[in-house]
Amino acid sequence: MARQNTMTLSPNVAEISPVDALWVLIQGQTKAVRKSLTKRLIEEEQKAKARQEVMVKETLTRAFDELHAGKVYDNARSLFED
Repeated sequence: MARQNTMTLSPNVAEISPVDALWVLIQGQTKAVRKSLTKRLIEEEQKAKARQEVMVKETLTRAFDELHAGKVYDNARSLFED
């Protein structure tokens, strides 16, 4: 007969942050899985950076085009609104 786990947690157990819990799960994976996760995280970061660079380039291009067209803004924030 299988032994049942009768362990109960004390209400005074310190909380574990989601990041710490995830880190424990990642550490328990094989090296291949950890490498794949690392690769995916790096790719996601590079994609986010590329999207941000495109947005900055488009915004600056628009701002300079409007500046050269003689448009003047009292509030530069309007350049960043769609």
